[in-house]
Amino acid sequence: MVVEETISCLNELIETSRNGQLGYAEAARLVNDTRIQTVLEGYSKERAGFVRALQAEVEKLGGTPADSGTLGASLHRGWMDLKSALTAGNAGAILAACESGEDSAWTHYKHVTDSDISGASRTLVDKQWEKIKEAIFHLKHLQGESADKKPD
Repeated sequence: MVVEETISCLNELIETSRNGQLGYAEAARLVNDTRIQTVLEGYSKERAGFVRALQAEVEKLGGTPADSGTLGASLHRGWMDLKSALTAGNAGAILAACESGEDSAWTHYKHVTDSDISGASRTLVDKQWEKIKEAIFHLKHLQGESADKKPD
């Protein structure tokens, strides 16, 4: 893969990770369960770390890193606001919205890992993709716990 294509792929992932960072921050703000707020805030910080690492890799390759998320993610966060209002901050509904966002991130990362990206860029993308897979599993687990919880 030529350097320009690698930079383009990494910039896509910067946008994806920024979307995740902002989405998790919004979800943490909306959910009523403090334990889940802490988890979501942690994922937001992790995604911010993804952004910084990807931006550094783009700069190392001589490119200009992306610095924002996408319009689609902004709309998704708006949907999360509406869903929260309708469900009064119900953790299960908000976790489902987060999982949907991570499923989208998984798809973007898979697209890049299916390309012929290599070297340090490949290693970075693979590590972040593994963290996204772990988050999806954890979100599903938290949704199950939330569904099993009796209302107060």
